[in-house]
Amino acid sequence: MNEERFYLYPMKRVAAVLDDEERYTAACHRLEQAGIDLSQVNVLKGPKGQRLLDREGTSRGLLGRIMRGLQHGGYESETLAAHSAALSQDKWLIFVPVRGKDEARRTVDILRSHGGSEIFHFRRWAVQFFPPNYRLKP
Repeated sequence: MNEERFYLYPMKRVAAVLDDEERYTAACHRLEQAGIDLSQVNVLKGPKGQRLLDREGTSRGLLGRIMRGLQHGGYESETLAAHSAALSQDKWLIFVPVRGKDEARRTVDILRSHGGSEIFHFRRWAVQFFPPNYRLKP
């Protein structure tokens, strides 16, 4: 949790906001049962997580500011804003690695069943948002 590094673009990951530790713990238990390697999951929490997410890239020097500047021109700007706002409210942000559409669908369903919100799937050239009532097709 709150691993010191630059959270740039979580390619091939599903990201979601969870409200509290209880929901986070339950979601991780279900993810592990579904075959997800939890050692590959990244988690940010609260104000420290918000600092590590570094929405503007200011703590990562010129390269960090350039990268975030490029992201602000795309869809990533919305994900950064939503996730930063959640972290400022002391919520949990989880990034789960996924391989393929089926694993992404299962992961979205698991996270949503544990109260996950602001759910995004970061693919190679696209970011997909999952509104609360959206269901992935099998």
